[in-house]
Amino acid sequence: MYFAIDKGHNLPVNRGASGIEQEDDLTFELGGLLIEELRKSGHRVIDCTPEKADTINDALRQRVERANEAGTDYFVSIHFNAFDGTAHGTEVLHYPGSTRAGDLAERVLAELVAIGFRNRGVKSRESLYVLKKTIMPAILIEVCFCDSVKDMERYRETGATEIARRIARGLASVPKQ
Repeated sequence: MYFAIDKGHNLPVNRGASGIEQEDDLTFELGGLLIEELRKSGHRVIDCTPEKADTINDALRQRVERANEAGTDYFVSIHFNAFDGTAHGTEVLHYPGSTRAGDLAERVLAELVAIGFRNRGVKSRESLYVLKKTIMPAILIEVCFCDSVKDMERYRETGATEIARRIARGLASVPKQ
């Protein structure tokens, strides 16, 4: 299969959530490992993370355009959540009505829950630019909360490489259409 991987945030105009760890540092690390894992498994992958952007909207547009122009089978955006330090767990978002994205989201979520993250569910979101504007099924993975001691301990104990393997396994398990 052909995957578009977006390492969420990663630009000075928007570094994402902060907490125990900074979201863009986590997405950069995990996204890179995910790309490696997918390629090792024989999948084609394009990194849709922009190298520079002047605004958040410009960064979002570049991510989507790169995926749409490449004609990938799926778009996957890696993120980490934050709230007030009390919330924890993993959730995967998709655009409402996209059954293929919903199926992919369920498979990835199951892999993350299997390594010990709390199941916050698969959720549909129509307002997220990268889910709304991509022409292929798209998911946004909120791996865990970067401001949660519990989640960050689980993340470090499991290791980014194993988490990337689990996400790759979930992505690769969906039947090719």
